[in-house]
Amino acid sequence: MTHDSQAPKRGILAGVLAFLCAACLIFPTPAKALSAQSALLMEVQSGQVLFAQNEDERLPMASTTKIMTALVAVEQGDPRQLCVVSKRAAGTEGSSLYLKAGEVYTLEQLLYGLLLRSGNDAAAVIAESVGGSEENFVQLMNETARRIGLNNTHFDNPSGLDGDTHYTTARELALLTAYALQNEEFCRYFGAKQYVIEQAPTHEGRTLVNKHRLLTSRQDVIGGKTGYTKASGRCLVTAAHSGGMTLVAVTVNDPDDWADHEELLDWGFESHECVELSEKIPVQRVPVAGGGSLEVRAAQPSFVVLPRGEGQKLQVVCALPRFCYAGVGLLEPVGEASVTLRGEELARLPLVCWQKDIPSSGKRGIWELITDAICTILK
Repeated sequence: MTHDSQAPKRGILAGVLAFLCAACLIFPTPAKALSAQSALLMEVQSGQVLFAQNEDERLPMASTTKIMTALVAVEQGDPRQLCVVSKRAAGTEGSSLYLKAGEVYTLEQLLYGLLLRSGNDAAAVIAESVGGSEENFVQLMNETARRIGLNNTHFDNPSGLDGDTHYTTARELALLTAYALQNEEFCRYFGAKQYVIEQAPTHEGRTLVNKHRLLTSRQDVIGGKTGYTKASGRCLVTAAHSGGMTLVAVTVNDPDDWADHEELLDWGFESHECVELSEKIPVQRVPVAGGGSLEVRAAQPSFVVLPRGEGQKLQVVCALPRFCYAGVGLLEPVGEASVTLRGEELARLPLVCWQKDIPSSGKRGIWELITDAICTILK
């Protein structure tokens, strides 16, 4: 994985809050107006959108399509698989690795060529090798889009060439990227700055250098994909990680995309912080009728992005029963915690039993006797 220990270990879906009131969060806006027709900046662990501009407009997305192409190939294929370049694939129009019919590459080599050099011919070979045909592979792409909830996205081909029903939105391109970042093999290709294909009897040797220039100009960038057609204009996806936050920036039809991504990333990291709410909730104990007590904690890690410095102002109120009966199972809900900021409820998180067995010393102290008395009264 190209970004190793810096990257989030949990996927975007695991970080979604049980309840989030974004209305009470007031974010600053980027100082520079963006030139993009559509744009979005998302924080991956929380799934929060920090900036959006025409984010739900359906637009052609050019070679950023190849993010889905690579994801499907990684999920469905074997990197060691040998792939033969067909005459049809070698003749694919647009950006190219200049593959020749009859050459043989591994799927891994083609994936580097796909994401680093945006080879449309590599996309065609991958589709034929993994899907059996380009048509079957495109069907897999659209099935994957539906599976991960991309309802405003449709693919006509694996390369990003213009098509009548080839489109996505800035929001869904960011969601796709955030989803793909959970896959370590995908990240290895997506974040590579350079890759060498050694010469072999079945193909020529070549050095592939990533077209995404922010990968080399910024330390925080962990991956990205470029794209351009006359219909789509300049399209760009950038993923970056810094200070415990992972951001995905997307622009579509943006003549000043490099500068806009620099602006979005700088603003995102400088003006925001990602807070793990479960770490703000102290471990609780609930008395058990008959003796002992339960350890209660937040059910799962939950994240929220706040204006920088606001994380220290969070307040937590836990709602728990005065006691519970024996037999509560591991991870069974016991209560909930309310997290507020400046008097506004920001999140509500379930609190669950965090131990398999209820410890008991066998002795009945004053607390246990009082608990039994309360239980008797409340029956």
